[in-house]
Amino acid sequence: MNYLSSKFLAIDFCNLTEEMLLEIFALRNHPEIAKFMYSSAISQRRHFEFVNRLQESLTEKYWAVFEDTQAKEDIYIGSDNSLQEEVLVGYNKPKFLGVGSLSRINFTHKHSYIGIYKNIFDNELAHKGTKILRFLEHIAFEVLGLHALFLEVMQENIQAYEFYKRNGYENRGVLREFVCKEKAFSDVVIMSKITQESMQDFPRSISIKKTTPFIVAELSANHNGSLEIARDSLKAIAKSGAHAVKLQTYTPECLTLDARNGYFRIRGGLWDNYYLYDLYKQAQMPWEWHKELFQLGSELGLIVFSSPFSIKGVDFLESLGCPMYKIASFEVLDLELIEYVARSRKPMILSSGIANDDELAEAISICKANGVDDITVLHCVSAYPAALDSMNLAYMPRLREKFGVKFGLSDHTRGCLCGSIATSLGASMIEKHFVLDKSLKSLDADFSLDSKEFQEFCKTILDTKTALGDAAAQNIKSGREFGRGVWVCRDIKKGEIFTRENIRVLRPHAPDSLNPRLYKSILGKKAAHSLLFGTPLRSKDIALM
Repeated sequence: MNYLSSKFLAIDFCNLTEEMLLEIFALRNHPEIAKFMYSSAISQRRHFEFVNRLQESLTEKYWAVFEDTQAKEDIYIGSDNSLQEEVLVGYNKPKFLGVGSLSRINFTHKHSYIGIYKNIFDNELAHKGTKILRFLEHIAFEVLGLHALFLEVMQENIQAYEFYKRNGYENRGVLREFVCKEKAFSDVVIMSKITQESMQDFPRSISIKKTTPFIVAELSANHNGSLEIARDSLKAIAKSGAHAVKLQTYTPECLTLDARNGYFRIRGGLWDNYYLYDLYKQAQMPWEWHKELFQLGSELGLIVFSSPFSIKGVDFLESLGCPMYKIASFEVLDLELIEYVARSRKPMILSSGIANDDELAEAISICKANGVDDITVLHCVSAYPAALDSMNLAYMPRLREKFGVKFGLSDHTRGCLCGSIATSLGASMIEKHFVLDKSLKSLDADFSLDSKEFQEFCKTILDTKTALGDAAAQNIKSGREFGRGVWVCRDIKKGEIFTRENIRVLRPHAPDSLNPRLYKSILGKKAAHSLLFGTPLRSKDIALM
């Protein structure tokens, strides 16, 4: 997984070009770097075998870290899983700072080991190590929700020890004669840094992307009755760029009656002629799977949560530490269920679905009355699939205006279009159904995105937000260097008056040239010193009157 801000990029080793991996190989084996590694040098074959192993690892993450030196400020964008060439397109010739890693990641106990080595081949960039460290700490603490970072420093590496100490890492002890290199043993110092933020502060975790919608992959019935498919689905979702996966926690008995009359029989659509009880029995996820999937999601860096459909389901999810809840469209009128969920005071998502504005207002009021201050209402058309002409996405911003809550989209249409439009309208969350492979023919496959499509969906959302930019900030227009500047069009002596014959407004625009808008005000003024043909006119070239 890559992590991106407007200024820094951490590109996963698995997404790097072969050329970049070879550059890292040369850097890692450089004597100045290798002398403080546990292994002095590694072979190229071993290097690429290591990268291949990273593709399957849930606990080892290595990144090449870049800096866009032209970026004026650093705003965190989010994550994606694009290849290096695709990621770099949106940046202005980013410079390679070095390598950063999080290893031995433990999502249960919220800690990891951190490591960096800087690009010693580049002597122009300053503070490379500090920049890499700061960005990795942001990924670890803010994105992955870790509580502590540990590292090991060989005792003779005094420079590294002092560097980490300056950056808030404390000495936790010494491992005596821990490393054997070149027939000599070395001591290793253990250091650590603990975040000051509360581990219970879930809203910090949910706001992974402050400038991009929070993307939720809805698994629903697409496990197709197989725990293995559910596991593989979470792994694919983690690679797609999504932030979270949502499950559904119910039994058919808590949703309907096992009745065989016309009231309980579906007419038309994907599930034509199904009795409700049979549909829910086939679609339900066994409760005994939940614990494993919550744990797996955590290890993959995903937030896992669920939609409960009964009081018993809420109690069960609370026992698993479910971090947030969604009330499904057809349950948004079940005020008793909403109140029971709201007592957890955890972030809540409500699907608008079948509810009118008055009914939504009542549900939101119950949430707030029970202490829930993080509420998102998802605009939702409860049709499967939903037709484009039924979506009325223009209504979405009114949810924020009318109810004072965040808004988003629960998207049952086919394709990526509505997600992109919702992003442009300011959605803070987008939920989309995910299926591992449409050939599974699961109940929801027809309006779900498969692994490849979901990755493209996440990229489309990120690209849409990137293209929108920031309405509060005007970007410097690209191509300005090809515009016009004020140029000396013949040699000018000191004290000579500027005229239309010796200065002109022409292409291109030099960075230090005067703005062409000032041209008329310059005419009649005198040259502060001699000027040569073909040089830009600058403010220091004009004599003070």
